Amino acid sequence: MSQRSYNNDRNRKGAVVGSTRKSAASAKPVRKQGTVEVTKASSTKSKPAGPEKDWTGLPTSPEIKKWRRIWWVLLLGGIAAIAVGYLLPELRANENAQRIIAIVVLLASMTAVTIDLVVIRRLRKQLIESAAKKPSKKAQKHAGDEQAAKTSGKDEA
Repeated sequence: MSQRSYNNDRNRKGAVVGSTRKSAASAKPVRKQGTVEVTKASSTKSKPAGPEKDWTGLPTSPEIKKWRRIWWVLLLGGIAAIAVGYLLPELRANENAQRIIAIVVLLASMTAVTIDLVVIRRLRKQLIESAAKKPSKKAQKHAGDEQAAKTSGKDEA
């Protein structure tokens, strides 16, 4: 982009009619004072072609949502067990009850972590792989040749 020089007449505010100033402001449409333009958004929203996404931006499915609900129940159940053990004075003084509550919280937490790390990740990985770009015809032919070689190798053995 070129620099604007004050020495050039067309860049001055008092430019002679017929010359042009390099200004985007003059190219903008003029709106009358006091008028407001309201544009309505399209009421029908088109869904993206890919899989549904959750609030984190990761793909999700009904099965993932089911396991995520179980995950939340386990975590909140552990917190509820801690709250019960703290709020009830007779349980607060009982050492055996505190041990049982600690074991329940530990089991619920570990189960929730296992569900998150094993089950939900496996399901999400499968969903991502199924939504990934399908292989080209050349790759499909190559995979078909490998499959045929494997099946013929098993027949001979």
